[in-house]
Amino acid sequence: MKTQELVNQSKGLELCKILYKELNIIGVFPALTGGLLYKEGNRKDIDIVLYRHRQELDGFETKEIELILSRCGLTDFQYFGFVTKAKWQGVTVDLFNPETKSDDKENRYGDYS
Repeated sequence: MKTQELVNQSKGLELCKILYKELNIIGVFPALTGGLLYKEGNRKDIDIVLYRHRQELDGFETKEIELILSRCGLTDFQYFGFVTKAKWQGVTVDLFNPETKSDDKENRYGDYS
């Protein structure tokens, strides 16, 4: 059985900085959230909200920026409506797009391993 990699706040911030460098060009910005932001100690995943600069971008779907996310080192994307799950350096990353129009019924949130 494979052990779940744990991550600390420093690694979450590192990923946000990597994402910011690539995503801000198209008007999308990462924001660290979840346990890494407001709880002490290591966590099992990194939670990031992706939001848009409203004057620069009318909207986006996470699937549309997957290539950019891949250049940042994210892999193994799975889509669950407003939540996209991926991997980064062996750690699970949950990307939240609260404005998504996607109604992905093929996957149910929580089916990711």
